[in-house]
Amino acid sequence: MRKALDGWNGGVTVGGTKITNLRYADDTTILAASETEMAAILERIERVSLEFGLHINRFKTKVMTVDRAQVLSPSIALKDYEKVEEFIYLGSLISNSGNCEKLDTVSGWLKVP
Repeated sequence: MRKALDGWNGGVTVGGTKITNLRYADDTTILAASETEMAAILERIERVSLEFGLHINRFKTKVMTVDRAQVLSPSIALKDYEKVEEFIYLGSLISNSGNCEKLDTVSGWLKVP
């Protein structure tokens, strides 16, 4: 990831800090400001990974567009990847509306306050 992201200026800005990815163990979340940018960084990661004999598992890789206003229309830039409306990352349910809910680590259900 360090080699693939070297010199990369993409990502999203949160609180004045540019974020390109989140990594924990073997889980990686890539962040991009547009679908075109996401397609470009995935291609770059795949190219660098192949140098090390690694491949992106397209069956395990998911793509989610955060669109609170629900005005974005899907394009074909990422047609090889499954589109999802939510996913679980480090015990939280992340949704395409921008919400993040902590899951109960025992049951896997959302915690109700």
